[in-house]
Amino acid sequence: MNRYLSTHMDDLRAAAASVLQEKSSHPWKEPGNKYEHGLRTATLALKLKADIGIPDDDCDPYILTAASWFHDVCNGQDEPDHENAGADLLPSLIGQYCSPEELAEIQRIIRVHDHRCKGGISIEERLAVYSPAVLLLQDADLIDHVGTYSVWATFSDLVYRHKTPDDYVEAFRNGAFERFAVRWRAEMNYPQALEIYNEKIAFEKAFAERMMRELGGEYC
Repeated sequence: MNRYLSTHMDDLRAAAASVLQEKSSHPWKEPGNKYEHGLRTATLALKLKADIGIPDDDCDPYILTAASWFHDVCNGQDEPDHENAGADLLPSLIGQYCSPEELAEIQRIIRVHDHRCKGGISIEERLAVYSPAVLLLQDADLIDHVGTYSVWATFSDLVYRHKTPDDYVEAFRNGAFERFAVRWRAEMNYPQALEIYNEKIAFEKAFAERMMRELGGEYC
């Protein structure tokens, strides 16, 4: 399928940067956060694809990369349906760099990237609903939202709202973080992605536990 796309990846990345590199999706987030998120999501999705062993015939890496870069292009613009808004914006952004078939496939992936399956559904059942590219993007998207960046983003939000370090650890004390982690865990698709997700959640918990001890004056 990649008749045109594979030769225009630099142009696509430049297009993503032109729209997102200086933009902040939320007032408390750093400029360009969705641009950097898209880059990281693409890297994670391609790594998962390789680790799982999904062939290019089943998941074109250029399509997956482009969809990852642009999946949140309309996120944070007071747009209640950022998936369809983003997909609808793509022809004006990258239409000249793709074949019509490539563009249509990237749009299809972006339109459903937040339509995640819930727990208790096997990977085979998920693949009966969505293509491997959709499932990989969904997993990479969630994985990038937890771990070290989650700590950074949460601190940024709390500082913006004039909160304290105690407000950060309270979410771990009262079970709010665990409830969130369980909900997202049920939405992970591939077992390999779930393993990465669990490791990053464990890091956040360990960080919060140490923070609780240090806020109490203990030496770690």
